[in-house]
Amino acid sequence: MKKAILFLLAASFVLYSCGTEAPAAVTTSEALADSATATYYYVSHQGGYIGEATVTVGANNEVVSASMAEWQGPNGWAEHNSEDGKSLVDGAVVRVPDPLANLSNPNPQVKGYMFYIYHAREGIATWLQYTPGADGFTRPTRQYERDFEGLMGNPIRSAAYAEAARNDTLVNVTIEGNRVNVGKPASQTVHYGHMDKANPNSVYMATSGSSIGYRFNNAALLEFFKANPTADYTATRMVETKITLAANPAIDAKSNIAAYSQETDRVFAVADAVSGATYSDFPHYALGLQEAYKAAVATRYVKF
Repeated sequence: MKKAILFLLAASFVLYSCGTEAPAAVTTSEALADSATATYYYVSHQGGYIGEATVTVGANNEVVSASMAEWQGPNGWAEHNSEDGKSLVDGAVVRVPDPLANLSNPNPQVKGYMFYIYHAREGIATWLQYTPGADGFTRPTRQYERDFEGLMGNPIRSAAYAEAARNDTLVNVTIEGNRVNVGKPASQTVHYGHMDKANPNSVYMATSGSSIGYRFNNAALLEFFKANPTADYTATRMVETKITLAANPAIDAKSNIAAYSQETDRVFAVADAVSGATYSDFPHYALGLQEAYKAAVATRYVKF
């Protein structure tokens, strides 16, 4: 199997031969890394969130560890700007570190940042790119091509967003002409208790009478993926089975597992293997982990 992979890698390098020096191919198993880690970034949960799937593989391409983070987009942390302070209305603005944004702008409060404005008009609400100009900031005319989810489809941006969410450098701002007034960071205005929905202290989608909750679902997905990294996650099915939860503060520090009262539940299965996960995004998250797994395996063979 290793020889086949190395042959394909060597064959792919031939494509660089037209005027470009090809990188050196790995030719011996002794040159392979004993382990490798890769992270895959993507827009998750039907949009509005940034997914971060990280996988480490060992010397036999087995999964040594796997983890997921799912960072809330602006809807989850933008400061409420209505008169009563209880909701978002048109005009709220947030600032996000972005390696591709406004790089020629001389203002250090603008350079290297992307701004998004809550655009709630004609019955449609979305977060649009908000761009500085000579006469102040403006919204794009092509609103559905320049929204948060569309721009975060670029992995450079989504990786920077995940890092900013982890480091708490996402901030609310107000704009006066071209002046940027920095307000509260996301950690002070987040609506679901934590920026990362997978954090054990998050209150997002808690365990209830009819649901094992987000974090126990995540744990079931990760355990299943570690054992089945090459499964065909586009071919899942649902089966009825009994789920028994055990309290584990490392998974969910706040859940009341006694609240879960289902006699049986519908869980995802792949081929003959049953996962124990019930949430509808199971195939999506699993494919994200699988992309990270593929990249980690490749990194053992080639130093990118």
